[in-house]
Amino acid sequence: MSREVTYQVTIDLPRERCWEIMQDITVPHHYVPGLIRTEFHTEQKQGVGASRRVFKKMMAMDETVTEWTEGQGFRLRLHKDAKDKPFPKSYFIYHLADAVEGKTLFTATMGYSFPLGALGEIIDRFLIAPIVRGEIRDVALAVKHYYETNSTPTPADIKRLRKLF
Repeated sequence: MSREVTYQVTIDLPRERCWEIMQDITVPHHYVPGLIRTEFHTEQKQGVGASRRVFKKMMAMDETVTEWTEGQGFRLRLHKDAKDKPFPKSYFIYHLADAVEGKTLFTATMGYSFPLGALGEIIDRFLIAPIVRGEIRDVALAVKHYYETNSTPTPADIKRLRKLF
């Protein structure tokens, strides 16, 4: 069973400025809640093939760029070494589009497959998907905060943004 979870937020900056920030994929620890550090596997820091490892307190995960659309966004395969993580066929998409009045629509999407057939579908629907929805929402809100203020959002910032959006 495959699922995509998406959250959108408007950033009060033009798309070109958002892209300048987004294409620097060395700094996700500034806008993905819970990440504390980023290390690269490759010399390449942009475009298809660039690969990084992101760290939380108790875990690490690899992210490799599999699609790159200049000025609009990219798709990351989520994995640990050769194995997909946290779920089979996991990916994350960061996408920018022009919005009204010189603003930008940012879309964060996580896709994944959850194993275990019908039992997995029930577990996903009632346990995993709500958690993923909350995490994707928080990533989108943190991106908005980071892009607009050039500062890493605190847990209090994320909580405040949840109330506004």
